[in-house]
Amino acid sequence: MSVKTLSAPWLIRLNWDELVTILVCLSLDIVEYILPVLMVPLAGDVIDLVGVVFCVFSFGWLGLISLFEVIPGFDVLPIFTVTWLVWYILKRRNSRIKIENELERWR
Repeated sequence: MSVKTLSAPWLIRLNWDELVTILVCLSLDIVEYILPVLMVPLAGDVIDLVGVVFCVFSFGWLGLISLFEVIPGFDVLPIFTVTWLVWYILKRRNSRIKIENELERWR
């Protein structure tokens, strides 16, 4: 079974699940920057909690990094995008290690 990827010579290869999750994380961060109405405590906190729940369900325990979004003052940082980046780097590193171990086992 092959997994289709979105790639170009100048892009990083992304699976569809990786592409969808980065688009959701970027949109959550952009919504907080563009709409100053969300800086109102109640509306902003609802978006933050939706983002935290999404990150925890999508990224597992790494999604807990997004809890920084709930802390006042951290809204200026793109925490959801940083969470995705950490998840992506660890996912790629673990898959590379897994492939190297499998190749080593075959030697």
